Amino acid sequence: MTPQQTTRRRVTDERPGAPNPSAETDPDAGVDPALDRRSLNSEDVHVRSYAHRETHELELEVIGADGEVALAATYALDPGAVKSEINALPAGTYEVRATLDGDRRETRPCRVDGSPAGTVVIEVGNGVLSLTEGLYR
Repeated sequence: MTPQQTTRRRVTDERPGAPNPSAETDPDAGVDPALDRRSLNSEDVHVRSYAHRETHELELEVIGADGEVALAATYALDPGAVKSEINALPAGTYEVRATLDGDRRETRPCRVDGSPAGTVVIEVGNGVLSLTEGLYR
């Protein structure tokens, strides 16, 4: 009796339009241009509260290049809360406006592109409202 032969193959993500993992320098390399990048599940907005005791209200407005509101949301942020907007925006540069508790405001341009570096990041806590671009700084 001869032993059965096992065929080994490299397992890859073969979903249509899945990005090529070796193409890290170009976020669109290996992605079928006919597919919308939002179908790849990207975190476009990341909101986090570092508050220890109080709940904060955060108003968010994301304005597109055409001047139209692309995303508007209001969050009640309990201590330690994390909120996300997944696949909410097509790739592009937006003017992002955040208002904390109706009085502290931040506005800045942010690039959204489906990568961690192209994510709008809003953090609150210790009386501070921070609006930055990119999960990894």
